[in-house]
Amino acid sequence: MTPRFAMLAISAIALAAAPAHAVGKRGNESWGRAGVSLASYHDDALDCANRAYGVEVTMRPYGPAWSAWAGTFLPAGVWTSLTPDTVPIYTTTWVEGYRHAAWMDTVEQLQAVVDACLTGKGYQRFRLTSAQMRALRGLEPGSAERERFLHSLGSDARVLNAQAI
Repeated sequence: MTPRFAMLAISAIALAAAPAHAVGKRGNESWGRAGVSLASYHDDALDCANRAYGVEVTMRPYGPAWSAWAGTFLPAGVWTSLTPDTVPIYTTTWVEGYRHAAWMDTVEQLQAVVDACLTGKGYQRFRLTSAQMRALRGLEPGSAERERFLHSLGSDARVLNAQAI
């Protein structure tokens, strides 16, 4: 498995969890559509997550003059002059910073695909309350109970109207 494929696979799994712990969406946010059945809610989430599979993602250039990364300021040329066989600076801080930037770019681009899909299906984003977050933390990620809980919130028009983002 190539590192790029592994990163995409991990990102897709992270995006499929609702609310996701990915960079592109806060953990206290979810999606809902008033009156949607549990079966449709499940199918729509799966369809939108699958649309992110295989999406071509790109790393954005970093700059303009200086880039701050992990508390270290580096000339922008360090970020933009990378070539396959040449790494101008190789430190743990730089490598971890670059990996983090790649992760952020990947998750944000994949999340945009999922967001567009859900919006196209009539879903809207809403913010979970503190009490709802406490209840959610007690449910195993990926479990049927967690999905039912989020569906009960996301299909309720009152919740969507009161907590819409």
